[in-house]
Amino acid sequence: MKYDAGILTKLALIFFGLLFLLCVWLGRREREQEPPAGEKITCADVTILLEALGVSVPEAVRSAGEGAYLTYGQYEELCGTIADDAMQLPDYGRRFAKDSPMPKEDWYQAYRIMLAYLDNGSSVWETDIFLLKVDAESGEAYTQNGGSAAVYRCRSSAFGDKALHRLKVFVHDKDLLTVVDEPDAAYTLPNVWVTEAADGELECFYRGVAFTAAADRTIARESVADLTFRGGRAVTAEQKDQKVHGKLLWFSDEELEIEGCGVYPIGEDMEVYKLYGSLETLEQTDLRLGCADTDYVIDGGRICACLVSEREDADRIRVLLKNTETGGNYHEAVELVVDGETVRIEAGDLKVGERRSYRCAALTDRITVSAQGLQKEDDAYRGTIECCRDEDGMTLINELPLEEYLYAVVPSEMPASYPAEALKAQAVCARTYAYRYILHAGLPELGAHLDDTTSYQVYHNIGENAAATTAVKETDGILLTDGGQTADIYYYSTSCGRGGRTPEELKDEDTFRSFITSVDDSDPEWEEPWYRWTYTVDTIDRDEMAARIRQRYDASPASVLTEAEGGYYVSEPVENLGKLNDISVAERGPGGVAAELVIETTTGTYKIVGEYNIRYVLCDGASGAVRQDGSTVTPKTLVPSGFFVMKAGKSEKSMVGYTLIGGGYGHGNGMSQNGAKALGAKAASYEEILHFFFEDCELTYIAALDE
Repeated sequence: MKYDAGILTKLALIFFGLLFLLCVWLGRREREQEPPAGEKITCADVTILLEALGVSVPEAVRSAGEGAYLTYGQYEELCGTIADDAMQLPDYGRRFAKDSPMPKEDWYQAYRIMLAYLDNGSSVWETDIFLLKVDAESGEAYTQNGGSAAVYRCRSSAFGDKALHRLKVFVHDKDLLTVVDEPDAAYTLPNVWVTEAADGELECFYRGVAFTAAADRTIARESVADLTFRGGRAVTAEQKDQKVHGKLLWFSDEELEIEGCGVYPIGEDMEVYKLYGSLETLEQTDLRLGCADTDYVIDGGRICACLVSEREDADRIRVLLKNTETGGNYHEAVELVVDGETVRIEAGDLKVGERRSYRCAALTDRITVSAQGLQKEDDAYRGTIECCRDEDGMTLINELPLEEYLYAVVPSEMPASYPAEALKAQAVCARTYAYRYILHAGLPELGAHLDDTTSYQVYHNIGENAAATTAVKETDGILLTDGGQTADIYYYSTSCGRGGRTPEELKDEDTFRSFITSVDDSDPEWEEPWYRWTYTVDTIDRDEMAARIRQRYDASPASVLTEAEGGYYVSEPVENLGKLNDISVAERGPGGVAAELVIETTTGTYKIVGEYNIRYVLCDGASGAVRQDGSTVTPKTLVPSGFFVMKAGKSEKSMVGYTLIGGGYGHGNGMSQNGAKALGAKAASYEEILHFFFEDCELTYIAALDE
């Protein structure tokens, strides 16, 4: 048979073309079966990530050995157990062999889909961190992220060699799950305290963490520097050498003033280091007003670091003398008599930022102070009087030794006729209270630790008294402490007692009602007039009550709540109360104090939160409180205490009045002064009195705390 040559040629071309295509296809198939490039994901990290989502991990993955990589076949098995059609996880089965290890890039593409589908509570998230240090023993990791420090537990071994690296990670609660990526970007820690610098290494301290860094540049030891890291090394170190030193006169969030140096703005990344004793990172609020114990490091005209370099006795206090007539902090003028010479200063005499200080030549002499709102029994002040001018006016600051301050506080807060041991207990309470504000100033922006009113402790309202001064001297330097720290101490006039019950038992409504409507002679104050009282409002003035509610809302919006649809409460202003249906105590705190008050009206239901706010709203300023001795007192601002039960006065369905049956006078937190008086009269020592009211506290000398 003869074949046409042309046909044979065509057939040959078709055959070889098909053969070529087959070879190309087989070559591509072979290449696709090659292990993919890129860093691989370990079975251990996959297990950690899936467990954070609450996913059951196949045993073959969970029990894989250390360093074993997840394969595409294992990935397919995972997909079969956790995925559904809606999840639409990537299908890699046609691209790579099942026994090929899976790169991180492919795994994280799938994991982010799982995360979006399974983690409805967003408990796992991806973020960037700078890993400052990993503690191999505890497994804790110390991190930075935009100036925010955090401590996590490391779950993956991938973190072990990543200290001083910038990382992209997955986080679950307080766990660092694993490393996703290591961005090729530098990270700068501002204002690091470098304790040592030698042999290409820096010993550093930052945000409470000590660490060692390999460095390309050596700087001076015991210096502040900006350190920039890349790949685990400090590639640059910018040392900051400019410093000033002096007494801290005042500070705010933005500025501070150093005596003799002026006012400086505070840098955004300012650090505060305590260098004496154990090295610590402090907060700005830990700076001690009126002390010269700190060096201030300046960079670009701003304070970038504060080095608290020595232990200075915290034995002086700065008191703002308020203008009680205006209720403000400022005075138009003041007249001082210093060493027999009269000096008058008006606000207009001082430039903004100017400060004038006056003190007597002899330490035991006093300055006579006359100014608006200072009509006090004792106008002779110990220590120094500072007249300070800011943009709003002139303030008066009295700086003096803490113990001498107490000479004028104790008689102003407790009658000097009380038993000596009660006065000593008062002196310890007042010292403890004041010392807390010396350590953390209450009015730093005004240059004062506290003021002279009931907002803190009453000072100078009553003249110094020998009995009170003796109580201060005989407890010199003694504080109440709790767990080695200055205790958070308060005191008030009169307790309603406990009647043998615990504070927790009295939170129960029936138990408290039985207690407060009776008298128990085991309570120290049971014979005091304020031990039991009644307060009756015959006719509720709804406008007055609404006004008081609005005033408390303006002062503390979270304390005045309105019931919304669904039964939950939201904070919003109350315009009109409508007719009152009922008022009741909805929740009690320890000892039975009213913690939440519910007011039901035709326009809505409102909740008043907090003992002070409740006392303010229930006081109409006109009704009288009848004490147990039959005497009547008309409170203008607050009902006598928050320890009461209510009896409604109703007309048909509306509530027209109420009676409070209560006990005690004051906030009820801490030491009852009349309780101290009663215990002192029974020969209790001041130590026993303080232990009665502060069972968990200890008596400690200030010097011991400063060590």
